[in-house]
Amino acid sequence: MKISGVAIQHPAILAPMEEHTSYPFRKLMKDFGAALVCSERVDACDVARRDRRALKLLFTRPEEKPRAGQISGRDTAVMAEAARVVEELGFDFVDLNFECPIRRLLARNEGGALLSDPAAIGAIVSAVRRAVRIPITLKIRTGPDADRETAAEVGRAAEAEGAAAVDLHARSVAQAYKGGPDWSAIARLRAAVGIPVFGSGGVRTARDAMAMVEATGASAVAVGRGCLGNPWIFSEARALFLGGAPPAPPSPSQRGRALLDLVDRQVEYMGRGLTLKRLPRTACYFARFLPRFEEFRSGIHRVRDLRELKQLVIDFFR
Repeated sequence: MKISGVAIQHPAILAPMEEHTSYPFRKLMKDFGAALVCSERVDACDVARRDRRALKLLFTRPEEKPRAGQISGRDTAVMAEAARVVEELGFDFVDLNFECPIRRLLARNEGGALLSDPAAIGAIVSAVRRAVRIPITLKIRTGPDADRETAAEVGRAAEAEGAAAVDLHARSVAQAYKGGPDWSAIARLRAAVGIPVFGSGGVRTARDAMAMVEATGASAVAVGRGCLGNPWIFSEARALFLGGAPPAPPSPSQRGRALLDLVDRQVEYMGRGLTLKRLPRTACYFARFLPRFEEFRSGIHRVRDLRELKQLVIDFFR
């Protein structure tokens, strides 16, 4: 598949996730087979003024190509300037977030709040389209709530203004992450627009990704929480989509090595202090597959340095 000339090798792609999809995480997922990766959401106002923290969140290297940088906001001029920065940093796509359900963004009438105003989304896409040469994608939900499904109207407005693809999380903004996704909404959006439609929501295994494509006709599947501690979902999905046999499930020692690899990358990227602060969450995603998970979880909260982490991994991931 090609999106405005950018090749996507297969349909298994990485969804943006706040406090997860930084450069080290994206590169690990890319190494395991993700066809396209996306940064976490960054406020456009911070990107436009080149705030140091915002630019750090958008750090990228050519080795993770193709990749998308995601921004959110509602002011057309600010979104256009932020998109220029994303392009300058080397991203292959600029992804516009119109789906985030967190209260802070909804209170500012950003993120998922804009799904109530398809015309405003169209105006933002138009402004960004005039500002950059790279393709524009957008992340949306089914609509504000169960009674208002605006995805098709939003998709048509974005397509009319030059969007190259749209990713639909098959839950409403009001749902946030509760309850099951409605995959049929992905099929309805696909029928409403002529640009590629990606689907997300409820994908926990490679076979879930296959099932979503078969059920909806989606061009790609954006995997979010299903890849946390499980980057093998991408190598498994890639094999299935390309008609091969999926690789054998990872052994405990392979899981441990992947965890240590990610931690080493995070230390290089964000420093030892922040890496250790986030370590319990990161490690527990990898350890949740272990038979002695509860014992590991108790131990990881007592880890104070990387030497202790490596010993804990040796003890449990075998």
